[in-house]
Amino acid sequence: MELAQLEAFIQVAHHRSFSRAAEALFLTQPSVTARIQSLEREIGDRLFERTGRSVTLTDAGHAFMPHAQRALTAVQEGTDAIEAVRHGDIGSIRIGASSSIATYALPAVLRQFRAERPRVHVHLSAGLTEDAIEKLIAGEIHVAVTRLTQHPEVESLHLYNDDLALVVAPDHPFAKRGRATIAEVGKEPFIFFERNSTYHSLIYSMFLRAGVVPESVMELDLMEATKYMVEAGLGVSILPRISISREVAQGTLVEVEIKDMDQPAQREVGVHVLRGRILAPPIKDFLRLLASDYGVDYPVK
Repeated sequence: MELAQLEAFIQVAHHRSFSRAAEALFLTQPSVTARIQSLEREIGDRLFERTGRSVTLTDAGHAFMPHAQRALTAVQEGTDAIEAVRHGDIGSIRIGASSSIATYALPAVLRQFRAERPRVHVHLSAGLTEDAIEKLIAGEIHVAVTRLTQHPEVESLHLYNDDLALVVAPDHPFAKRGRATIAEVGKEPFIFFERNSTYHSLIYSMFLRAGVVPESVMELDLMEATKYMVEAGLGVSILPRISISREVAQGTLVEVEIKDMDQPAQREVGVHVLRGRILAPPIKDFLRLLASDYGVDYPVK
């Protein structure tokens, strides 16, 4: 059974005329007649009563009509859906990001994206940079927003430098002074965030370059838990500045300057896509908004 047969059937039933149905379909009358006859052979029953110039539906035709209409409607809806996907009105985007980036950097961008593409479903998975890049290469995600990294199969764009800051509880002696040396920080009970994370290796290397071995009293795999431990006075920590802005503003944490660092404590953050991959409109929009949020032009193709 073909769509052309169903279209002919519905038009003949609507106009009660083969000739007017042919005009509506921009076909010849014999073509319409041939389609109806072919459809009747497939169904095994007559669909129209033909008495002179009058054409009416048979009982079989009446029974078949709603099903034919639903079939054409379903096909049209399917065509519309494909067109919507093609233009990015519906669909999905799968994003992988480092935990801190997913928690603190992406919500504002995703709010803008949802305003522009409300029918596009967003899948966001948070984890380590290495895991996100592996998922990107495997085709499990469309975009990775993580520590800036290099890979021959990946195109990367630098977005911003993720500054790190020393934070202490409000009643800590460092809070009153507003500054401390690396050696002084190294003598404090230190709370590390996630041993396998970039932050851990970056911070530990910073201490070692200064000839200091920090006193690690706790290691946590949740940024929020790390902040709560510092607030409770269980130790000090160095965390991404973006993750502590709310607590510092509320006065539950105090940022302290490390005055003798040889270089700023920071990591580079970037966005990554597969090299040479054709990007769907929603992905292009997300990349554009993300780059714009950090004052960067993304060369979306």
